[in-house]
Amino acid sequence: MNSFAGTGEMLRLAVRRDRVRGTAWVLFLLLLVVGVAAQYAGLFPDDRARLDFAAEVRANSALNAFTGLLHGTGLGNLVMWKIGDIAFTLIALMAVLTVVRHTRAEEETGRSELVGAGVVGRFAPLTAALVHTCGLSLAAGVLSAAGLIAYGLEADGSITFGLALVMPGIFFAAVAALAAQLTERARTANAIACTVLGAGYLIRFVADGAGLGGLRWLSPSGWSHLAVPYGGNRVWVLAVPVLLSALVATAAYRLADRRDLGAGVLSARTGPAAAGRGLRGPVGLAWRLHRTQLLGWIAGFTAFSAATAGVATGMPEVAERSGQYVQEFFRRYTVAPGVGIADTFIWLILLSLGYLAALYPMLAALRLRTEETSGRAEATLATSVGRTRWAVSHLVFAACGSVLLPAASGLAAGGVHAAATGDPAQLPRVLAAALVQVPAVWLVGAVAVIAFGAVPRLAVAIAWVVFMLVMVLGEVIGPILGIDYWLANLVIPFHHVPKLLTGGTFSATPLLVMTALAVALTAAGLAALRRRDLSS
Repeated sequence: MNSFAGTGEMLRLAVRRDRVRGTAWVLFLLLLVVGVAAQYAGLFPDDRARLDFAAEVRANSALNAFTGLLHGTGLGNLVMWKIGDIAFTLIALMAVLTVVRHTRAEEETGRSELVGAGVVGRFAPLTAALVHTCGLSLAAGVLSAAGLIAYGLEADGSITFGLALVMPGIFFAAVAALAAQLTERARTANAIACTVLGAGYLIRFVADGAGLGGLRWLSPSGWSHLAVPYGGNRVWVLAVPVLLSALVATAAYRLADRRDLGAGVLSARTGPAAAGRGLRGPVGLAWRLHRTQLLGWIAGFTAFSAATAGVATGMPEVAERSGQYVQEFFRRYTVAPGVGIADTFIWLILLSLGYLAALYPMLAALRLRTEETSGRAEATLATSVGRTRWAVSHLVFAACGSVLLPAASGLAAGGVHAAATGDPAQLPRVLAAALVQVPAVWLVGAVAVIAFGAVPRLAVAIAWVVFMLVMVLGEVIGPILGIDYWLANLVIPFHHVPKLLTGGTFSATPLLVMTALAVALTAAGLAALRRRDLSS
């Protein structure tokens, strides 16, 4: 049989399965890009306003680290600076999740074996997943470019921006395809691909924060920045991700041709003949399921915090704080006047990692849904273990991980900052600033718990929508929709965390309120779980 036989049918199946999810991703990216263009056109209506804004931004190295460098003073340059890095990261994440869902996840559940019993070649599912994902990326890029041109932005720069947006989607589709060949588990494949994404972001972050522009050549998102839309429009740079995507995809095909269906190149270790004492209860089983993911997250948070905090002490102070945008920047992230850029930068790192840490309890809670749909929960509950005890055994690690991740980032960032400044007191300061975010992390995870208990079929969608809104409502979507930053952040739990590093004083009230809400939502989710039927 031709190895590509049935690719068309598999592609149609992928498009049908993702008709809602894929469309939502594309429209969301389009909203972000065109919405920021509309927002900035109103904020900076003339050249004088844009020149003043650009001067303020270039003097703030903390902003350069988080968003990338600003090239030029036109409206297109400002749009690229504001939303470019966010859009590049989101489209890469979309590519990873989509490819793994249509390849490794299908093998893990056994559906690929069933489909392969028909007239479907070995390479058909992989090819369909890559074509489908690249098609979604291309749609996002083309629509974004067309939207920017329709809004009156320069055509050449808009087309370059659209191409720069497509490239991370194509490259990480290939990375995800390769990761799907390496492991037997979809979760592990996602973790491998997302590790590459995180490492690339870290390199780009350090490169722009420390002024080491050459490092951007080592970052997948850095390639899109190096294209300089609305600046040099260096489209030729995008040949790099195209060539590397082809090489990575070729490696994925070679591995797919050599491995057994359902197996990974990195074979799983053979377990013991009998379960140890630690696996004879639900807590031990939950620990076995969560430990690899938790330890990986801790290692990643530690490495990122240590690397980025090292940039802080070398940052020059913002000499002039009278500019409107700089004043707004310090008003958002500081409490006391005169707070240094190093403390502000480290607080931004901790805050960003706090937002990301909220993803861990959400995924840990949604693991319950995976156990339910796979049938493993039914087997567990057929023993003397009750539903509440089974669910709590997983939620214990969701709650503990929510503490360990901020603690790891606080210890790493605080240790590096203390060593760089020669002030040991910086370690407990930074650690405390990280740990006060724990109740906010718990609250986001609790939403996934109540969604799993009350509406299990929609739990994944609800949890991801809430997480994305928490991530971008105040900073991006709120302003696009005309919602004031301070009003939008009233519903974002991290907005209520005391800013200990930047002049804030400790207050237990918001932390206790968020903790109580998290407990109430979790209890409601467990109560709903006890009343409903298990679903397959």
